[in-house]
Amino acid sequence: MKRSTALWLGALLCVCLAGCAQPAPEKAADGAAWSEDWVTVGNVIGVDTPGGLELQENNDTLAQKGMYYAAWSIGGETPFVNADGDDATVYDAQICLLLAGHDSAEKAQAQAAELLDMAHSMYTVEDTAEAVYNGQSFTVITHTYRSETNPYQRGASAFGVYRNYAVNVEISCREEFTGGVQEILADFLEHCHYST
Repeated sequence: MKRSTALWLGALLCVCLAGCAQPAPEKAADGAAWSEDWVTVGNVIGVDTPGGLELQENNDTLAQKGMYYAAWSIGGETPFVNADGDDATVYDAQICLLLAGHDSAEKAQAQAAELLDMAHSMYTVEDTAEAVYNGQSFTVITHTYRSETNPYQRGASAFGVYRNYAVNVEISCREEFTGGVQEILADFLEHCHYST
């Protein structure tokens, strides 16, 4: 009796876990066929990584909390010791994508607004604009970093909501980086595809 109960509970757990995993979509909202060559973030965003960018991290360790993070680098890398004394690597430029899922679109909108407010408190914002990239609306800011310990000097960030997900994409550049942050961010966002 105990063995059959344990087997039944094990089978039930497998069914529950299988129900929690989201399969990769077949098609993107823009009509493109979902590609296994894309960097998939939370099975919600597929990034057809633009040339010149190299994937450094695609982390879903906070998936139970609905959070996903991915980062790409541009150019060379330099060793760096942060304010806490930890060794790190910085790049000529870096793009980070944060995806935060919620149980409603309203909560996702509240989180996107909170992230935008946080950016205003951490950065010196030089420009704010509304823009649409590959069918998705964003508030885009260009900024410089206030912290003197930050290895990056300037950047641009996009804040949006897709269904019940807050989406934040940020490019950070070192002082010697000569690329246009707005243009690179726009190109990256045009290469983002959203699941249907």
